[in-house]
Parts: sequence; C-alpha cells; structure tokens
Amino acid sequence: MPLTDKELKKMVKGYMEENSPELADEEPVISEESYEIPEGVARKLGVSLPKSAKTVKVLTYKKMVTAEDGAKLPIVTRVTVDQDGNIIKTTGN
Repeated sequence: MPLTDKELKKMVKGYMEENSPELADEEPVISEESYEIPEGVARKLGVSLPKSAKTVKVLTYKKMVTAEDGAKLPIVTRVTVDQDGNIIKTTGN
C-alpha cells in the first residue's frame, strides 16, 4: 500500500534532520512523477518490460538565506521516494 503524504513527510523529515538540518523545519512541496521506458527503446535494447510505469514522489525543500555580502541565495533539496517509502535519490546544493 502506498504511503500517504503525511507518512512520507514524517519519514523524510528524519533523513533531512541528519543530512540537511537547515531545511528540516521547512514544509516540502510534494509532486508525483512517473517513469517508463518507451516501447521503441525497449525493442532496440531487446528487453521486455512491464507495461506499468514506475511512480515516485519528489519532496522539494526550499529556503532563502542571506550571504555575508547581503545577497539572497536559495537552498533547494529534492528527495525522491519510491512507492515503498525508500529514498532512492537526493539532490541539492
């Protein structure tokens, strides 16, 4: 059974507290992305793939900080989570 958005936020919050504490208290924007390999590509590779697409949730954390010189800098971290609640990728600055 897929996790609810509330469960995802709670699970990823623990990860964020360890790896990016400055963003842990920010409210993430949750989006859903679907990945599938086009039929033509699968045929060229000679593989048979399931017809269903892989669906993941992406939690995006954003915060604006002020540098020493007064410039405003965005800090953004994206955490990609699969349907089972496993963190499969994290990107950020």
